Amino acid sequence: MSAALSQPALSRPGAPLRPFPHPTHPTQPTAARPDEMAHLHAGAWFAGLSEPLRHAIVERSRMRQVAAGTTLARRGDRAYDWVGVARGAIRLSTALRDGRCFTLDFVGPGQWYGDIALFDEKPQDLDVVAHAPTTLLLLPKPELRWLNQEFEELRDAFMQLNCQRLRHMFRRFEDLHTLPLGERLARQLLRLAQQFGKATTEGTAIDLVVSQGDLAALVGCSRQRANRAWRQLDRLGIVQLNGNRITVLDETQLRAVAEGRIELEGMRD
Repeated sequence: MSAALSQPALSRPGAPLRPFPHPTHPTQPTAARPDEMAHLHAGAWFAGLSEPLRHAIVERSRMRQVAAGTTLARRGDRAYDWVGVARGAIRLSTALRDGRCFTLDFVGPGQWYGDIALFDEKPQDLDVVAHAPTTLLLLPKPELRWLNQEFEELRDAFMQLNCQRLRHMFRRFEDLHTLPLGERLARQLLRLAQQFGKATTEGTAIDLVVSQGDLAALVGCSRQRANRAWRQLDRLGIVQLNGNRITVLDETQLRAVAEGRIELEGMRD
C-alpha cells in the first residue's frame, strides 16, 4: 500500500476568493455515469440538502476518475478541493516509519471529505489515497466558500456533518478502549457492509478489497490476532473471505457478536 504514496497529487492551486456568477469548471474532464450520480445522491447527508443546493454543488464541480493507488493528498499538503465520492473508495491513512500505511478509515460512495482543512486553512492531517478505481467530484475551495455564502442551509448542514463525524470518532474511540476484539471486528465489518455492501445470493458482499492488515488497523490489533478472530467468524458461518473479498453470510449472527451476545474465544484484551 505504501507504494501508492509515490503517485502524483491530483489537486491544483485554487483561484482567489471572489463571487462566481457562473461555474468555473463548466467543462468536466470526465462525465459521471448515471449510476455514479445515483450513488452520490444516495448519500444520507447529501440527499438531505435541498435540490437547488445539490444542483449547484454538482454544477460547480468537476468529475475525475482516478486509478487505485493515486495519491489525492499527502499529510502536510495544502488543501484545495472538497471531495465527494461517486464510485470506489478513498483511504485515509498515515505513513509509519517503516514505510507501511496505517489505515484509519475509508470514504465511500455518497460521502464527502476535505471540508475541514478548507475551512480552518491548516495542512492536511492524513494521506488521502484512492483505494480502488474511483470517480470523484471535486469542488475547489473558492467555489465552496461562495456556496457557503449563498446557501445558509449549507452552513447548518456542515455543522450537522461534523457533529456526525465527531460522534463516529467518539464511538470508535470508545470501542477501541472498552470492547474485546471480537466485538470490535464485528462492528467494523457491519460498518463496511453498510458502506460498501451489495446483496448477493450468499449474503452481503463488501465491494471493497480489504486486507487483513487494513482490518487489523481499523480495529486496533495485530494482524495475527485479527486473523484468529476472522477464522472463528468463518468457522461459525458468519463471514467468508475469498482472497481479499469479504462476504457477510449471516448479518444477524454478526450483529450478535458485535453486541456481545456471541463471544469469540480468546479475544479479551
